Amino acid sequence: MNKINSIKNKIIGPIFSVITPFKKDERIDYNSLNRYLKFLYNRGARVFYLMFYNSRFGLLSNEEIMKLNISAANYIKKNFKNTIVIGAEPYHCSTSASISYAKIFKKNKIDVVSLIFGEKYYNDDQIIKHFSKISKSTNIGLLLHQQLLENGISNTPPLLPYSINCLKKISKMKNFIAMKEDAKIDVYTKKILINTKKNINMITSGGGKEQWLKFARYGCQAWLSGISNLDPKIAIRFYQYYKSNNLYQCKKIIKYLEKPFFEIKNKIGWHLTIKASLEQLGLMKKYERMPMTSVKNNEMKKIKKMILKLKKNAKTHFKNEKFFNYN
Repeated sequence: MNKINSIKNKIIGPIFSVITPFKKDERIDYNSLNRYLKFLYNRGARVFYLMFYNSRFGLLSNEEIMKLNISAANYIKKNFKNTIVIGAEPYHCSTSASISYAKIFKKNKIDVVSLIFGEKYYNDDQIIKHFSKISKSTNIGLLLHQQLLENGISNTPPLLPYSINCLKKISKMKNFIAMKEDAKIDVYTKKILINTKKNINMITSGGGKEQWLKFARYGCQAWLSGISNLDPKIAIRFYQYYKSNNLYQCKKIIKYLEKPFFEIKNKIGWHLTIKASLEQLGLMKKYERMPMTSVKNNEMKKIKKMILKLKKNAKTHFKNEKFFNYN
């Protein structure tokens, strides 16, 4: 088994987003970032994903994106064992730029590069040529950040899904080992799984563990962390329960930990809720870089109340697990 295939076999279960912290003056807070990476690892995280949205790449310059990827990877690989780092490119860049990012990532201890197609879509041939050239020109694990495409021909509809045939072809390309499923359309997700699961591992996003359980029965291998950004041990234990067929405990975690978090997240928004929650837990400040915003004072009160509820539920229903018991 070659190295890239061995990496693929580790992209299973919970995949942990790297949330980028900022200082009050909007600079990236690298000290807080390193502390957060250490926290994630110490609580069980082993696959770290610098993802375009959660890692705030839309707020960064290309130079900052490169530095953030490399800095996080170097810190993780220097200090921790048995880890996988997934880096990511900017939303908009040329095919040649994508290849350059991949080659630089390869030299800087990044195991997988997350590729996102930000250009307008005209036809499948355009997509296939883009990813085929990257595949043939690089020697690093490749992950397709698959989401709805901007319609380049008409604004009706303004967004289009990748065709299943296109995704099948990409899944068979050299070194493509994973796909982040970001279209969030259940029927479509199921079709993708059926047609690509033999070739690449799927990471579901949105909907958390409950969403992943829908697709695990069809062979989905992984999901992107949600509430487990607040304590990775929750996701680690959930996956252990799932593998031992203890769905009762899986559903308890969803009911008492994930659902209370999602009730607030669905009202305030994922990005604002997770950053404010991390502040409540003393893991980083809620500061953002404009035009991203932070929660307002009245919203912060709701998040504080939610965190207290999660801690209470953890003690009441999972007293032996010691969730949130890390301060």
